[in-house]
Amino acid sequence: MAKRSPPATIRPLRPTDLVFLTPLWATGRALFGPSYHNEAQTWERLGLEEPRFRLLESALKQWLPLGGRRHTWTAVRGLGACALASARRRSGPSAWEVDYLITSQGSETVCWTLLEQLSEELARAGVEKLFLRLKADSPLLEVICQVGFFPYLKERLLAIARAPQGLEPWKLPLRERTSADAFALFQLYNAAVPAAVRCNEAATVREWVGFQEKGRCQHLIATGADGPVAWLRIVKGNRAGRFSLLTQRREEVPLDYLLAAAFDHLADRRPILCLVPEYQKAVAQRLEELGFGAVAEYVVLVNRLARPVEEAVPVAEGVRHPYPVS
Repeated sequence: MAKRSPPATIRPLRPTDLVFLTPLWATGRALFGPSYHNEAQTWERLGLEEPRFRLLESALKQWLPLGGRRHTWTAVRGLGACALASARRRSGPSAWEVDYLITSQGSETVCWTLLEQLSEELARAGVEKLFLRLKADSPLLEVICQVGFFPYLKERLLAIARAPQGLEPWKLPLRERTSADAFALFQLYNAAVPAAVRCNEAATVREWVGFQEKGRCQHLIATGADGPVAWLRIVKGNRAGRFSLLTQRREEVPLDYLLAAAFDHLADRRPILCLVPEYQKAVAQRLEELGFGAVAEYVVLVNRLARPVEEAVPVAEGVRHPYPVS
C-alpha cells in the first residue's frame, strides 16, 4: 500500500523559509517528484515569455511581505514547500490580485486552504476586492470558486506572427495619458464596459483607479470633442508585443484606425498579441479577419472581501419591522 503524505502545514511565509522554497524556484522544471506551475495569470505576463527559474534573491523579493505591499502564504510538507499563494496590491489599497498560485497536481485541498487564509488576512488588512485570473481549463477553477471567488469575465488572447498588412495608415491623433485623464477615462470605461462587469470591478472613480492592473506599458489616448473616445495600451516583452483596446461601443473612432496605430507601434515585434474581453465582439471579429487566432482563454474572478455591516436600528415599541416589507 502506498505511503500517505504527511499533512501540510499552512502558514504565512517567513524570511527563514528560504530553504523550504527550493522546490518552487524552478517552477515547471522538476526532474524528480511533482512539477509545479503558477496558475495565476497576471496582465503583464500574458503571452510574454516569463523566466522559469528565479534566483534566490528574486524569489525573496517577489514573495516576502515587505512593507505591507504583499501577503504570502505557503504550505510546507516535510523539508520543502508544496504550494504557495501570494497577492500584491494593484494600483490602490482596496484592490489586490493573486499573482502567484504555485501548486502541483493533486494539491486542490491545499490550494483551497491557502486561498482561504490569504483572503481572510487581506480582509483583516482592509482590502475590499481580491482578483485572480486563471486559464479557462485550469484544474483549480472549481475549487477556487468554493473559497468565495466569483467568475465574472472571460477573455481570449489572440495572436498573429507579425503585423498584418493592408490596413489604411492610421490618421488618428494619439497622445500619451496623463494623471489628469483619470475621470475622463473612467467615463469611457462606463461607456464601453457592460454593467455586469463594472459592478464586479469598479463603481466609482476611486475603485476604478485602484482596480488598474500593474505592468509597464505605453498608454495612448484618442480624444474627441467630449474627451477620450479610445484608450490603447501597448506592452513589449522580449521579442513579442501585446496591446489592448478600450473604445466606446458606438464606435465613434473607426476600429481600423486604432488597430493600425497598435500595429505601427509593434511593427518590429514577433508575435503580436491582443487580450480581448468577451464583450468586445467587434474587436475579436476584426482581428480574426486580419489573421489573428486564439492562443489562450482566461477566466477572471473576484472575491469580495468587504461585507456589509449590519447595525442595530432603533424602533418604536410594538413595531416588528423598522422598514416596510413589500
